[in-house]
Amino acid sequence: MIRFILLFSRQGKLRLQKWYITLPDKERKKITREIVQIILARSQKMSSFVDWKDLKLVYKRCE
Repeated sequence: MIRFILLFSRQGKLRLQKWYITLPDKERKKITREIVQIILARSQKMSSFVDWKDLKLVYKRCE
């Protein structure tokens, strides 16, 4: 099940967000900040799948 979609730049600026679950705004910001930090810290040669808490994150890095 897709819970959210986030689109952000390589500088970490959030461009688009779509949430399919109801969460308080404070929790959404916390989740977004954590995910951006995790994804941006990964090298380009690493897999595009990340286990995060009880979720699997799938991302695509555009050059």
